[in-house]
Amino acid sequence: MTERWVAVIGITFVVASMSCISRGVDVVPFLAPTVDPTLEELVAEVNRFKEIRSLVFRVDLQFETVEEAEQGRGKKYRTAQGRLLLRRPSSIRLNIEAPILSANIAEMASDGEHFQLLIHPVEHRALIVGSNGVRYEEEEARIAHDPELSRAGPLVNIRPQHITEAFLIPPVSVYDMPIRSEQFLIEPDTRPGADVGDRVKKSYYILTTIRRDESRPRVQYWFDRVGALTLRRLQIFDDAGRLESDVRYEGYLLESGRSLPSRVRIERPHDDYALVVNVRPDGLQTNRKLPDTAFVVTPPAEWASSLRRIDLDDRPKGGPPANLFLEEGR
Repeated sequence: MTERWVAVIGITFVVASMSCISRGVDVVPFLAPTVDPTLEELVAEVNRFKEIRSLVFRVDLQFETVEEAEQGRGKKYRTAQGRLLLRRPSSIRLNIEAPILSANIAEMASDGEHFQLLIHPVEHRALIVGSNGVRYEEEEARIAHDPELSRAGPLVNIRPQHITEAFLIPPVSVYDMPIRSEQFLIEPDTRPGADVGDRVKKSYYILTTIRRDESRPRVQYWFDRVGALTLRRLQIFDDAGRLESDVRYEGYLLESGRSLPSRVRIERPHDDYALVVNVRPDGLQTNRKLPDTAFVVTPPAEWASSLRRIDLDDRPKGGPPANLFLEEGR
């Protein structure tokens, strides 16, 4: 018997032996991509959102907070109603109302540089003001332990700009270096006829933007490649490369020829809260002209004796807050 036939018989024996010990297994089905955009097409898809210069719509809001991160415990609050106004580049006004009663719970606004948060209920009525580009760890810790304001729940943590960047998608600028990569995810199967608990594997393209003079990601845009090319996730990073916002989009609506998400989940991992915004399709308006006064909160004059004013910027440079809780009239 030649060496060649000995080798063939040996290989056949090994293969036959392996077939005796193998068995069939279930694997998560893979949904093959139906679109394959280039890097330039992904950038153009992101920048297409710049056509939306303003938005006005009614929303349903639900807050979630992390109370004990290490134990995995948190709180989910009752759904509230609201009216949201947005204008590029970063102006926002949000009125939050109690369900059924339609009474105001809070108002928040920002002109892109400074923000205001007005909490209505008299037992923890306050006006909190500050600057968008500043982190207030020490001041916010003091507010969180304040006996009156702690009962206001997640309202004291949320900042208007967290919502602005989720809806007014930040464009890719000429100072960014865009990079395309692929990621595979296993997620619930939402196709018609799928059973509860069914999972599928899908391919996403991630468009990452990096400032040309820096070595950190600025924004990551996640695009679903099954069906129409769709933005499903937005991740925004701070100057240290930490994940500031993780935003997920679902249920796109068609309004004036533009696709807008009907459900937006905003997670703020370092602020210990999440916000789910469900957009009501009735009354949705795009590119309406909005005056500057629409993005300013003015407390009623009759609240003078009960309103606490909290200026987060009122502190010496490099030191602790000088007088965080301001007296009325300052």
